[in-house]
Amino acid sequence: MAIDPVVVPNSSNEGEHAVRFIPRWTIYLIAGVSVLLVISLVKAFLPLLVMGILLTFIWRQSTK
Repeated sequence: MAIDPVVVPNSSNEGEHAVRFIPRWTIYLIAGVSVLLVISLVKAFLPLLVMGILLTFIWRQSTK
């Protein structure tokens, strides 16, 4: 005896309110990749920011 799947007719509104299922591991993967991306951006721009602040301080001290 075969199992018959439930077929929703095209005229039914039953499928319009269905929620998409996203696996939990994909959410964790996206979160992990985004954290690594933010860390790499901070590591890239933090030295530039500190150098800019230091150069501004030196420039102000030298023009006094």
